[in-house]
Amino acid sequence: MATSNTVRTKDNFKSKDVQQVDGLVPSTKQSSKHNVSRNNTKDENYESVIFIWFNPQEQTNINIVGPLRAINHNVQTFTEPSPCFEMIRSSKEKIFFISSLDDNQLIATIHDFPVVEAIFIFDPHAEDVKGDFPKLFGTFSQQEELLRIVKEVFDAFEQVQLEDFAFEQDKVFLWSQLWKEELINRKVSPNKNILIDTARQYYRDNTRITAVIDELEKSYRPAEVINWCCRSPFPSRFLLHALRSHNKMQLNACRFLFSDASRFFHQHFKQKSSDQVYRGMKLSNELLDKFEEHAGELICTNGFFPCTKLRTNALTLASLPTYRSDLLSVLFKIDCDASSLFTEISNKQTSSLIIFDPCMAFRIVYVNRGQMSVIKMKTAGDAGKKFAFEYLENHKNETIPVLLDELLRPPTPPPPSPRKPSTPPPPSKPSTPPPVETTNITLSFITAEETKAEQYVQQGDIDLALLTYRHIQPMTAHILNKMGELSNLKKGDYDYALQCHQQALEMQKESNEDVSGTLIYIGNAHRGRREYDIALNYYTRALELRQKNPNINPTTIAFNLLSISKAHWARREYPEAISNAEQALAIQQSLVSSHEVNVGVTLALLGNFYRDAGDNIRALEFCTRALDIFERTLSLYSSSTADVLYQIGKIQCSLGALSDAHQSLQRSSKMYRRLLPSGHPERVSVDKELRRVIQLLEQNQDGT
Repeated sequence: MATSNTVRTKDNFKSKDVQQVDGLVPSTKQSSKHNVSRNNTKDENYESVIFIWFNPQEQTNINIVGPLRAINHNVQTFTEPSPCFEMIRSSKEKIFFISSLDDNQLIATIHDFPVVEAIFIFDPHAEDVKGDFPKLFGTFSQQEELLRIVKEVFDAFEQVQLEDFAFEQDKVFLWSQLWKEELINRKVSPNKNILIDTARQYYRDNTRITAVIDELEKSYRPAEVINWCCRSPFPSRFLLHALRSHNKMQLNACRFLFSDASRFFHQHFKQKSSDQVYRGMKLSNELLDKFEEHAGELICTNGFFPCTKLRTNALTLASLPTYRSDLLSVLFKIDCDASSLFTEISNKQTSSLIIFDPCMAFRIVYVNRGQMSVIKMKTAGDAGKKFAFEYLENHKNETIPVLLDELLRPPTPPPPSPRKPSTPPPPSKPSTPPPVETTNITLSFITAEETKAEQYVQQGDIDLALLTYRHIQPMTAHILNKMGELSNLKKGDYDYALQCHQQALEMQKESNEDVSGTLIYIGNAHRGRREYDIALNYYTRALELRQKNPNINPTTIAFNLLSISKAHWARREYPEAISNAEQALAIQQSLVSSHEVNVGVTLALLGNFYRDAGDNIRALEFCTRALDIFERTLSLYSSSTADVLYQIGKIQCSLGALSDAHQSLQRSSKMYRRLLPSGHPERVSVDKELRRVIQLLEQNQDGT
């Protein structure tokens, strides 16, 4: 995509080295104007894609909203990050993000939002972006080139990505099949004026689309319904969003088109020979996994699922080299039997298109993974209809409209069990491990921005939290350490963490503050980088400072000793690791107000040390003591309990106690199934060890 306009496209961003920021990004420029301008309010969105123009510097000489709306109707503009991020986080639509700010942290934050499909930077003074950002399609210095690439990417997106699939276990699948039955069988007079009036109001200031609306009103004929349904941008995008969002008002407005389309497919049905059609797409690895998991089962799409008879055309789309390297190239091969409801329409740009009856049911035959993965499907005839009829048979007292509403209604949580007045509720157990060590810094106040960042952390939006922290002024050592700790623990970005903590250290030295906590943070970052000797040096320096302080909290000394023990453990210096951990344990057990869970964590850690040192008897002893504490103090399903059971199971297996190991690993696996998603590394490790123990037990039985 490189041109004379000095466009830097995503092909230039293959480096895995994340940019090292040499300072903090200055606060976003504040304005007395509204920070968001929406051409369509959130409640009026009738399309599946939203373009966001993020212009924090409020460059008034840029006239880009109009040209963007010529590509996609819904364009929203923002000048401040917080409302922009909130909008993206709550959006159910796909986002194309165009920004006048070239900032690595901003790009990383936006890139991590699942709904964001593409990112474009329009900044004549932009520097090269470093990092691996498959959603970033380029930085542009010329508006004309930006708009050209945005349109190209958007056109490709509509062909290879904009499709939803509902598997037969999904409520949306059942909803789709019931909706089709209601559409066919419910006698409602078609009313074209509802769509005309709704569309005119929504697109009232879009002259290009209002001209199409006028044409639809004057010249629409039911015999041409399929051509109208596939006409872009209107009404095809409007119809697709109605089916994706299940918006009742929008579906009602589109009813006459859907009804005419369904009637067209049935009236023009001709017994024909079997055929094979193709569709090239780009899918996420997670979605391809779902297709594999549901092989042999039914699936439906959310629209007309356009395909082609030309395999080469589909392969070309699936293998687009410039579109999202993080997505997988997939070729759909669909066998259409003689009873399939589809039609063929001409297309000016490409070969003719094969258009299926909306929400048509298919059956997944198989999935073959490869450089070009293949999903083989076949039309499922009346299988979707039978699925709907079975559900209706079990709900004879309900009408289809009522059932449709119930299927989309979010589940209601069960009411709390009534408590007996005479019995006080038991004390709640903590469900999380004890907090990690933090620096002893007392703040005179907490700013609103810091509170907002903490909320993002609690919600799991780490990039948003980091970006919010970076805009706090004046910057303090406390905030820098917060940023470093998040980067270390939540993102694994040890380089950036180290930079934050070292900057905090310089601030504290200048103001004669206690630097021991920051030394621990720096040691943690080096430990993450596997620089264990450097980490040990910082931990030791921190311990020396703390031992000289008569007012230091003994718990802080214990945490410090544990940090030293982990560094020795990583260096396989087991006697030193055990010695420091046992000193920490002695301090924790001597404290009257000691957090018992902390004692359990240290016991489990010692169990790991002894196991790696080859002393399985002592390892089992310490891990069993830790398990006893966790079962008494933590919730029923706790990651700490699951982990120590896993460790106990491995130790028991090493000692030859296979039945005991089987029991421990089964308990751990059951907990992880409740706590972690399928495919999580910890869950995979436990299940793998459990299978190994089961095989050993079976071998022993065969030998007896």
